[in-house]
Amino acid sequence: MITETRTPSPPTPHIDSPRVRTLVGGSRVRTATLVLINLIGVGAFLWPFLLTALPGVDGERVDDGPVILIVLLVCLGTLLFVELGRGGLGPKSVALIGVLGAAMVALRLPGFVAGFSAMFIVVLVAGNAFGPSFGFLLGAVGTFASGLFIGGLGPWLPFQMVAVGWVGMGAGLLPKGSWGVRLGVLAAYGAISGYLFGALMNLWSWPFLTSGTAIDWVPGAPFAENLDHYLTFYAATSFAWDTFRAVGNVVLVLVLGRPLLGALDRAARRMHLEVVG
Repeated sequence: MITETRTPSPPTPHIDSPRVRTLVGGSRVRTATLVLINLIGVGAFLWPFLLTALPGVDGERVDDGPVILIVLLVCLGTLLFVELGRGGLGPKSVALIGVLGAAMVALRLPGFVAGFSAMFIVVLVAGNAFGPSFGFLLGAVGTFASGLFIGGLGPWLPFQMVAVGWVGMGAGLLPKGSWGVRLGVLAAYGAISGYLFGALMNLWSWPFLTSGTAIDWVPGAPFAENLDHYLTFYAATSFAWDTFRAVGNVVLVLVLGRPLLGALDRAARRMHLEVVG
């Protein structure tokens, strides 16, 4: 989580004061919303496998997909409202998200080289510099904004927002040490997240695109059978494209990671931003 420090500090209000109760309540709402959207995000991506564990599942349950999409979209909207509204992130943090989100839009406008887009470098370094909560929010906001500019609006957008947000969140959870360790770990994570992002994004469409084929989702089938079908689908349709993303992330982190992280670290100090757990 990223918070703003203010100097000089005002007198500490009494614990029972309305301001303290408001701040504590807002923090709890933010934490609860972030946890809830991540849980729903996991369910939204994994629902083909989760439904097979439920009794009485049949082919009609594939219609639950749009319902999950709507719930996910509502939760994303709630998170953005809570974080960007009053009582959420401070004005400096919101401005920083706006600048970095605009950078994501600019880097996505040229399009993709296979599965690679330069916008991921922004999510990786910002998440690593400012922490998991900031990384998740930036990934979600930047993906939504870039979707508006490139016309990428569709049922896949909420899933992209969550998946890119997870990339930023994971970058914020990485250990930090010397520059060599920091960049090496971030580069390795960039490669892994490049594949995981593609695997997650394929999950949302797999039950609908493969119906009637040998690798389709089979309601009620054993978990191992559906997993085998999905892995075959992923290998045939996405693995090669995701390799471009994984390699591109590694190259950008190794080439641009140190100056970008240094710039973000300096910005945090000058703007009196403090990353806290």
